[in-house]
Amino acid sequence: MKKTVLFIISLFLSVNLLTAREIPHLKRNDKGIAQLIVNDKPYLMLAGELMNSSSTTLESMAPKWKRLKALNLNTVLAAISWEQIEPEEGEYDFSIVDGLIREARKHDLKLVFLWFGSWKNCSSGYAPHWVMSDTKRFPRMKNDKGENRPFLSNFSENLVNADIKAFGALMEYINEIDSQEHTVLMIQIQNEMGLLEDSRDRSPLSDELFNRNVPSELVNYLQRNEKKILPEIIEQWKANGKKIKGNWLELFGNKSNNLADEMFMGWYYARFVEKMAAKAKSIYPIPLFINAWTIRPEEPIPGKYPSGGPNYRMLDIYQCAAPSIDILALDNYNKDYISKVKDFNRNGNPILVPEAVGLWLGDKWSGPAKAFFTYAEFNALGFSPFGIDNDIYNGNHPLKDAYKVLQNLTPLILQEHGSGRMRGFMQQDNKHEELDLGDYTMHVNYNYPYQGYGLVIRLSDDEFLVAGNGADISFRSKVKNLTGISYGLIREGHYVDGEWKTLKYLGGDEAMQGIGGVKLPPVYLAEDANMNYVSIIRIKVIPVESSTYNNKNIFDN
Repeated sequence: MKKTVLFIISLFLSVNLLTAREIPHLKRNDKGIAQLIVNDKPYLMLAGELMNSSSTTLESMAPKWKRLKALNLNTVLAAISWEQIEPEEGEYDFSIVDGLIREARKHDLKLVFLWFGSWKNCSSGYAPHWVMSDTKRFPRMKNDKGENRPFLSNFSENLVNADIKAFGALMEYINEIDSQEHTVLMIQIQNEMGLLEDSRDRSPLSDELFNRNVPSELVNYLQRNEKKILPEIIEQWKANGKKIKGNWLELFGNKSNNLADEMFMGWYYARFVEKMAAKAKSIYPIPLFINAWTIRPEEPIPGKYPSGGPNYRMLDIYQCAAPSIDILALDNYNKDYISKVKDFNRNGNPILVPEAVGLWLGDKWSGPAKAFFTYAEFNALGFSPFGIDNDIYNGNHPLKDAYKVLQNLTPLILQEHGSGRMRGFMQQDNKHEELDLGDYTMHVNYNYPYQGYGLVIRLSDDEFLVAGNGADISFRSKVKNLTGISYGLIREGHYVDGEWKTLKYLGGDEAMQGIGGVKLPPVYLAEDANMNYVSIIRIKVIPVESSTYNNKNIFDN
């Protein structure tokens, strides 16, 4: 009898351990790069985020699913609001969650849910009416005149407990209906948290906490990790005597763009989401992330951007205070897209861009370029244009063709994460750039009337794969005594079941006469190129003793 009981217990534990291994999770590969594992395989999210209100009813979503699938997405980011699933306290309605999961499965799509709880874009417009109407139980942040602001207080225990209860119920429901099929890959907690119009809350409770000693956990974290902490934080800490005890102002001061105020707000936002994340992971431990309203160069003062939110300035604070959060993601609508991604690419933080391409800013076409660059240059988990169900993405938008190529290259991209053999390139204000590929330099010239972009992967000592659009590519050798370059076989094609299939051998006008590199796309006339012609090319390079073109390629500008 005892043996039978022990066998049953062992079997139960084995099944549960198997399930835990199989649910979506992050795992670092042998190069130390975090990858999303889905059904025991690395997964690249070729994603798009719906407009805020799109996923509130199945009727609204009904005409969208086929269009999303036609764009070659594999993942859809969809909002789930607290006010909708808990309209009355303790009464839950998960019909929309159930319906979205069923429809996503029907169309062979994965989901990432965005929890619009206590805060969405700083304000509290998605909290239930029973929360917003009870300002004593759920206090607001205040200005220096004692007036309420439209932001729920991140110091409120009542609020965090209520948010945890609702979010925990959501996690229990997803665990119940999706722990075997894994349609939901990860969940975002809150949306672009932080305080606008001031660097910190001015309520009496905030003042009291601000004047208390900085938590010892943070001070110890700074001491242990001094070399990797944001220099601004360390410099201000040193300037204030590198104290290990004292209040926020005493340790960090406000001379550097109200740093003490923002660190204080950031700590309490981070502790809030940590409590939510820790509870959620005890129920169903899929990856959890938070997203940042990024800091614009023209508005570097907290309050102009959401003070205390999970921006790059507060990355260290969140990593210390919210260890159950897997990713600090960036919503990147900045003109200098590249520098903003670099800001978040430190301390092992995986790169995820859940929002990009500001349609309201007149940016309609940059999604393909940003997708290629983000995946190749930063080993990203995923990239997602916002408003993917907007009419601009209907029909023949170039994102469709870009995602088709990225889908074809996904196994290779995932294989090369962290290898050093893969690079991305993207036109911003530049007309050309150079990529260091070890003993070769790749030159990229942007000669087209639209944004150029792509990726390059070194396949072997003498062969490279380049993919993208709107660029002319050439190589130079850095090998001593072999400073010249000739070009061998150049082929356009794609992969079929992991094997390369050549669709066209390139030469002559499409390959710069075989001496200048290759056009991307390989067209006869520049006007034959268009934003939808996204190509994959394999090119062999031959280093030679000398070349009349070894200093400047005749086709380079």
